Amino acid sequence: MREAEIQALANAIVDAVLKQGFVHPKKDVAALQHRIVTLIAQNLADERALEEEAERLAESHARQMVGMDQRRIIQGIKERLARERGFSL
Repeated sequence: MREAEIQALANAIVDAVLKQGFVHPKKDVAALQHRIVTLIAQNLADERALEEEAERLAESHARQMVGMDQRRIIQGIKERLARERGFSL
């Protein structure tokens, strides 16, 4: 995701939770939006790193998995790593 997309998503989240009365921010809305942008960007970076690790692991075991769908193998490894680390995909 691009930075502008992340910002738009954060704005929509903040608008929705404020409109529905779920949150009553102690700081200004811009600070809340900035925090959500930071969290989303960090989550995306963590997921990207998880994907890269899954690809490296799949590559290292490629000889054992001849004929299998590489994308499915990587996805399975990624899901297992995410479970082990308590990371939600």
